Amino acid sequence: MNNLTPVVKNLILLNILVFVACFLYPDLTDILAMHYPTNPAFKPWQLVTHMFTHGGIFHILFNMYALYSFGAVLESDRVLGSKRFAFLYLFSGLGAIAFYLAINAGMAYYYIGDIFFTNETSLPATLNESAIKSLSQIYYASLVGASGAIYGLLAAFGYLFPNAPLMFMFVPVPIKAKYMIPIVIIVFDIMFAQTGIGNIAHTAHIGGAIFGFLLVVFWNKTNKTTFY
Repeated sequence: MNNLTPVVKNLILLNILVFVACFLYPDLTDILAMHYPTNPAFKPWQLVTHMFTHGGIFHILFNMYALYSFGAVLESDRVLGSKRFAFLYLFSGLGAIAFYLAINAGMAYYYIGDIFFTNETSLPATLNESAIKSLSQIYYASLVGASGAIYGLLAAFGYLFPNAPLMFMFVPVPIKAKYMIPIVIIVFDIMFAQTGIGNIAHTAHIGGAIFGFLLVVFWNKTNKTTFY
């Protein structure tokens, strides 16, 4: 931990503290998790607190490993520095949840013509079972995890260090970041977001990557600096 940059270290510690607190007090997870805004369980602080809450040991381990792997490089003084890195992390996380909610609201409007629906909203008789299931998931599902912010870091890393060699877990073949990261985002998240397979908020991943990428592009164009 002594080798970690300050913001990365504090983010990891904060996530661990919240994870332990939720383990000791299970009801806390639902209080901190993000809910659809018309759900009675929704509270404004969830827009931020969901980013520091995780659903299990493997969930937090994977996210914190990614934060450790990419965050220390991005936070270094020769790249972004601590202030800009912290802003990138939060901006990506908030962008992820904004994108996630916008997609869900768009789906709700497509199905019933209303984004402010509740469990008492009358559904059109023409809705099929799949549409009803999707609306139920939007309304009742809760979202936790730092993945949206992490994907913002991945996109930023891929843009700033396009030729850095990366490897998939258990696949000892290095692939340049400019190929690896788009593959992860496009193939894994966009494909599975279309199919709806798995209990993963793929649209939040995509949103975090978009916001993180756009932010570093803006910074890079403003500073006229490119990292390789």
